[in-house]
Amino acid sequence: MKKGLKILLIVIAVIAAIVLAAYLLMKNSADKALSNIVFENVDMAQSVDGTYIGETDAGMVYVKVAVTVENHAVTDIDILEHKNGRGAKAEAITDTIIADNSYDVDDVSGATLSSKAIKSAVSKALKQSCGT
Repeated sequence: MKKGLKILLIVIAVIAAIVLAAYLLMKNSADKALSNIVFENVDMAQSVDGTYIGETDAGMVYVKVAVTVENHAVTDIDILEHKNGRGAKAEAITDTIIADNSYDVDDVSGATLSSKAIKSAVSKALKQSCGT
């Protein structure tokens, strides 16, 4: 009985170590992806009406958006592609971006990487609307 308990404890310890290592690896990967996300400076007063495509590849998250600009305002954002892992709820951020006419809005809690990737893709599309 004691030998069986000892083996069980060793198995549990090994599984716990594997789970911890996987968690740390994923966290490190997410932190690295966050540090590589780029946001473009945009002056909406310089924007030209039209629909513009922006995309961001943050490793674990890829986003491609179509942003429509009318009269210097964001009027629509279509998420054309969003490979998101667990960040699907971040897609709601587009409503806030439209309401604020800016990609500089708060991230969706629990979906930070996807939120930042969506905002980055929008910023890249808006940069195109300004002719740069």
